[in-house]
Amino acid sequence: MKYFSSLLMFFLLVCIPFFAPHASSTDALTAFSMGYYFLYNDDLKKAKAQFESCVKLENDPPAILYTLLSEVADMLGQKDEAEEYSTKALEINPDDETALQFKALFLIDREAYEEAMPYLERLREKTPRNLQVLLSIAEVYGNLEKEDRLIDVYRDILLIRPDFVDVRLNLGYLYSKKGLLNRAKDQYERVLENDPENEKAIFYLTYIYLSEGNTERALFYFQKLENKELLNDEMLEDYAANLFVENQNPGPALSRISKKENTGPVTRGIELFINGDLDGAKSLFESGIQEDDNNIAAYVGLIRIAEKKGNIDMEKKWRFVLAGVLHELHNYEKALEESRRVREIDPNLLENRYLLGDIYKSLGMPEKAISEYEYFKLHSGEKGDVHIKLGMMYDGVGNHEEAVNNFLAATELFPKDADLYYYLGIEYRILKEYEKAISSFHRAVDLGGDNAYFYFNLGVSYERSGKIDAAIIYLDKSVALDNSNAVALNYLGYLLADRGIRLEEAKNLIEKALAVDPENGAYLDSIGWVYFKLYDYSRAREYLERAVQNMDLSEEENYIIFDHLGDTYHKLGMLSEAVDAWEKALELKSVDEIRMKIEQLRKLRDVR
Repeated sequence: MKYFSSLLMFFLLVCIPFFAPHASSTDALTAFSMGYYFLYNDDLKKAKAQFESCVKLENDPPAILYTLLSEVADMLGQKDEAEEYSTKALEINPDDETALQFKALFLIDREAYEEAMPYLERLREKTPRNLQVLLSIAEVYGNLEKEDRLIDVYRDILLIRPDFVDVRLNLGYLYSKKGLLNRAKDQYERVLENDPENEKAIFYLTYIYLSEGNTERALFYFQKLENKELLNDEMLEDYAANLFVENQNPGPALSRISKKENTGPVTRGIELFINGDLDGAKSLFESGIQEDDNNIAAYVGLIRIAEKKGNIDMEKKWRFVLAGVLHELHNYEKALEESRRVREIDPNLLENRYLLGDIYKSLGMPEKAISEYEYFKLHSGEKGDVHIKLGMMYDGVGNHEEAVNNFLAATELFPKDADLYYYLGIEYRILKEYEKAISSFHRAVDLGGDNAYFYFNLGVSYERSGKIDAAIIYLDKSVALDNSNAVALNYLGYLLADRGIRLEEAKNLIEKALAVDPENGAYLDSIGWVYFKLYDYSRAREYLERAVQNMDLSEEENYIIFDHLGDTYHKLGMLSEAVDAWEKALELKSVDEIRMKIEQLRKLRDVR
């Protein structure tokens, strides 16, 4: 256990005020002073004896005295006794931070990690930015293999110490282990910002990029490892493969491999390719793919052999396979290069046109994805999945009519797929075909059972069609299944408020939504409208004015917020403000009812 001499002065300053008012005589204070004297002079045994005398002499010993005894006993190597004293301190004062830390550390020392956690968590609540506490918690979670919690603790540590390289390396490793490679890359890159020559970060980045098929970036880090002379035979094979893929000379890396007899088929294939034995290389590259179907170098080798032999069919085959592999590895730019080359060779290879659509979709290029999917749909007999993908793509570009057409075609092929009817319902509602939307969502519910999102969208569609009672029924079902969806909570709460029913329940629902998103203009409007219905116009005004500050002025349906604010001002006798609010509502959307409110109010003021 690690301690600091400054702790001794801390005890002196803190303990003495406890003794003067409580001691039955001056003997306790004398014993304490002598204990500190011996402690200061490194005579731990005599110091401990004096502190123990102080405990016996003191009528009501403070917790901090036991904490001091715990510290001294620990320094004497009396671990069990030290832990007993820390336990006694916590019996007197369960919130004593020093005793909590000592108790936790004693438990960690004897690997009682589960027992240590409650003490550390209490410390964390009291001192959330205490770095030593967070590091102790990280140690415990690491030993208990609670990796999700360990990730959270590492994040908290890095908020306090962004330059903590070891913690960032550990966090990167955990992300890698969970397959969250982008997050891992970010951590390792940030390590290199603080420590540009950190070998662990360089090594991990090398193999993350290699696993993604990003040979260009992998090669950059391989060269750093090479400069540091850190490459063993296995790594030299990977280095040579990356040089080969990037059309650089792998010869020097290959020549440094000490045990040639242990090299894999791809490495041997590269050597044969360099030496002009194309058939031998081809066989070895194919063996390499059987061992690892993500081996980029093997595919590149087969493509280069095809090019040298002028075998266009072979080139097309392996470029298409490589494009698919690169897409699976999320290396979309390189996948696009290969797939487009395949299309140049054979525009009618339908599987490639479908893959090209997927690649464009992954790159966020929906129009080009649609073009490829449509080509595939026109020429292929297998059209089920492509209808679904086209439905999604057309929705993304705002062509909801075509989205409907494709989802309808998909339902003919997959009539029992609840999600398809859900997607279809969304499109119908966007097109304001509410009855068709209702029918689609009912079908989704029939096929998919109790699904909060299905019920929510069914309720919304009923509300949009003007059937509020039915809307409330299905929104109730949605919230009963999932009471964490802030949008559903607000939607139901607002409808209840607008109907003037179940107002306390409506308030509770909207308050839950606001707990998730406190500055959401729609939620603030809803809670304001609840208070309006409860005749608490002052509270209504407070929330509605906040709603106006947080509303989206580009959304015309938000006119209702200004309308509600105008109604509230009217009730409060703030007539000029009411007219101003209603006029702002009209700027967003022309509504005859609001125009009539303004005219009636002006007539009333004229009469007066």
